[in-house]
Amino acid sequence: MTWFQQLFTRHKIYSDLSEEIQQHLDEKTEALMAEGMSREDAQRAAKREFGNVTRMQEQGREAWMWPMAESLWSDAKFAVRQLTKNPGFALTAILTLALGIGATTAIFSLVNTVLLRPLPFPEPAQLVWLSQQDHSMPGEVPESLSYPDYFDWRAQNHTLSGMASYINGGVTLQSQGQAQRLDTQTVSSNFFQVLGISPMLGRDFRWDDEKPGNRTVMLSYSLWQSTFGAAKDIAGKSITLDDHTYTVAGVMPKGFQFPLENPAPALWVSIADDAAGSKTGQRGFDVLGVIGRLNDGVSVQQAKSDLSTIAANLAQQYPDSNKQETSALVLPELQYITGDTRPALRILFSAVTLVLLIVCANVAGLLLARGSRRSAEFALRAAIGASRAAILRQLLVESVTLSLCGGAAGIALAFGLLQASVRLMPLDIPRMHDASIDGNVLLFDLALSLLTGLLFGVLPAWRMSRSAPAQALRDGSRGVAGGRGQNRVHSGLVIAQTAIGLVLLVSSGLLIRSFVHILNVDPGFDPRNVLTGRIGLSSGKFDHDRQLQFYQQILERLAPLPGVQSVSAGWPVPMGHGNATISFAIEGRPIARGDEPSEPLAVVMPGYFETMRIPLLAGRTFGQQDGFKGAPSIIINRAFANKYFPGENPLGKHIEARIGDGAYAKSVREIVGMVGDIKRKGLTSADDPMFFLPYAQAVVTNPYIVIRTSGDPAGTENTLRDAVRAMDKTAPVYQVATLEDYISKSAAQPRFQMFLLTGFAAVALVLAAIGLYGLLSYMVTQRTLEIGLRMALGAQRADVLGMIVRRGLALTLIGVGTGLAISMLITRLLSGMLFGIPPTDPVTFAATAALLLLVGLAASCVPAFRAARMDPMKTLREQ
Repeated sequence: MTWFQQLFTRHKIYSDLSEEIQQHLDEKTEALMAEGMSREDAQRAAKREFGNVTRMQEQGREAWMWPMAESLWSDAKFAVRQLTKNPGFALTAILTLALGIGATTAIFSLVNTVLLRPLPFPEPAQLVWLSQQDHSMPGEVPESLSYPDYFDWRAQNHTLSGMASYINGGVTLQSQGQAQRLDTQTVSSNFFQVLGISPMLGRDFRWDDEKPGNRTVMLSYSLWQSTFGAAKDIAGKSITLDDHTYTVAGVMPKGFQFPLENPAPALWVSIADDAAGSKTGQRGFDVLGVIGRLNDGVSVQQAKSDLSTIAANLAQQYPDSNKQETSALVLPELQYITGDTRPALRILFSAVTLVLLIVCANVAGLLLARGSRRSAEFALRAAIGASRAAILRQLLVESVTLSLCGGAAGIALAFGLLQASVRLMPLDIPRMHDASIDGNVLLFDLALSLLTGLLFGVLPAWRMSRSAPAQALRDGSRGVAGGRGQNRVHSGLVIAQTAIGLVLLVSSGLLIRSFVHILNVDPGFDPRNVLTGRIGLSSGKFDHDRQLQFYQQILERLAPLPGVQSVSAGWPVPMGHGNATISFAIEGRPIARGDEPSEPLAVVMPGYFETMRIPLLAGRTFGQQDGFKGAPSIIINRAFANKYFPGENPLGKHIEARIGDGAYAKSVREIVGMVGDIKRKGLTSADDPMFFLPYAQAVVTNPYIVIRTSGDPAGTENTLRDAVRAMDKTAPVYQVATLEDYISKSAAQPRFQMFLLTGFAAVALVLAAIGLYGLLSYMVTQRTLEIGLRMALGAQRADVLGMIVRRGLALTLIGVGTGLAISMLITRLLSGMLFGIPPTDPVTFAATAALLLLVGLAASCVPAFRAARMDPMKTLREQ
């Protein structure tokens, strides 16, 4: 009787016994209920009376389960003995599997941390990101909300249990005679309530904290520990921020952060300061980030419809400011946070999955080669009564045992790869620093190991289990070639490895060429030897005149210092922090309020274009004549001129830019110069139209000091700090970086994608070469007698060499052709990650195909030369 027949018989006995027991229990229960007992009491009494029968039921269950467990345990012990007898084979297979499983596990850890893990807030699925949509531009273009719009959305919506606003910013904290610049968020009073997080110390913000004069601050746990010594009585005390007194409401729990990006806010302040000024009353001053929490049972689409109705009504009521914002955008908060990273991580996970498939094909080839040497063993087992199912089970247990060992080794490799990936990963990818080998990742590794073992083991096991015993005993004799069917299967695995390897090579080649294009982009300025940094001047202490005077004096101090070639100031720095888009009107072109165009703005001091080496194309740059008392002036870039003055000379035209600091009232400005375009957001961004205002006529923010040096600019940082300290000891210097740092950060994500995918492609190339080499070596071994006979009968060494090489190149060519066809389809998915080249770039396809052919030729030559060097007489004697 076979194993499966025994198992079926025992299962039938157990099933019949269970049905009989249940029938007796039901009859006894009915009888007891007829005597007046309740159903619950009757069931308990029946079970007590039939306790010995229940024990019989348990014995039946053991009779059903025991043979399965016993057989699997026996097969597992036999598998371990087989592997220990062949340590070379076992070590090769385990290390190969560790490479594939470990790399896949590491990438899954990244995907799990960034994309799959829920946000660290109560009921995170209800948190949504909110924005209005700017219909003046094609596509879904989000537009931040103004305070009045936010207040209206908050009061009028019917689908959200709460809606909160936040703005990122910075303040200067004065504590114990020292000043430090801190990243902050200005938040509405219900901000923490919407997130569902309460302070660990003190109280939450209140509605009164939104009113002018009620300056309140919430400390982060890290700031409370580092600056305030973890004082338990900090709540209710006063601290000084930007020369204003704030009352500490409380301290947030350790690890709390929103949004989930770096740098994390050190504290949160109420909107009292914004309410004291004019910001909370300016409809059209769109600067707020907004989050909401859905009511129970409300979908994202329902919330979007509700808020779009409110936005449309506001557009009708306030056409001057809201004419183009007639609908809302609503996304789950997790989707919004991870939106830019999803395609890249998915492609990387797909790439590592392809590597794992190559690993499976490679190990399957090893098992096929090993199985041919064990054919006599399994033929003998079949001859003495072993069933095909038993042989199949034994081989699958062996492959799963191998895979589990590879998965265990892969955990160590995954840990190392994960640490390296986190260090290489761009800092702007959210939650990246939380990536770790946790319980979910270990479960994934276990499941992947089991699946991989079955995947690479099923084909060899199936082929070995179906071979006829008599034929296997004959083929198992030394010197007889393997079956043609087995060679076809082995060749198919090599072709599959080659095709998948080519797909990865083409993909990495495209990313490499794209990255080279990115590095060769002209940013529109010279980033070499330029240091930038900001000075935290308090708006309460420095009014318009004093702030302008401070920056003029600091530039005068820095300019004559050794090593400084030129110095200026401006905001924002290209590819750095900060951005402002301001509406304007061109004189002589009347347009309705609300329909005015808007473009990015920059404010700069004299010498800025010269220091940044932004070329002047026409007119002049800003000088001393563009000071506070000078004529209002403006400089545009070439993209601005092409868009708004095509075919015209823009110099002398007048533009009304609706921005000011309250001190300089004139808004109609004359275009005095045109400069070249710069990459404002990143190396791959478009050349946006933008305009520049003199800082003296628009003191709206703290600009970046820009210092061009004759050598390494990093050594100038202390010089900048000393100069600032000499003028104001309470003003911190922050965001110090070189322009090359900003350039490098702009290219960080494509660099990471290129390195990781290229690493996978290199692994795939090596594995494909090993697979081809292993097949040809196995073929030479199997055909030793044939090759000896050929050479004894007059075949030349060149003939033998050509026979083996032709076989290897034929397989490589088929794999390359298949891989090229697949790549033509797959690489289109990379189009969003490429810059400057098409996804079907012929140069990349040709180069990678040639590389793989060369590798295939090299892998074929080694076993071919070994076959050609055979001594025919010695070979015939041994065979």
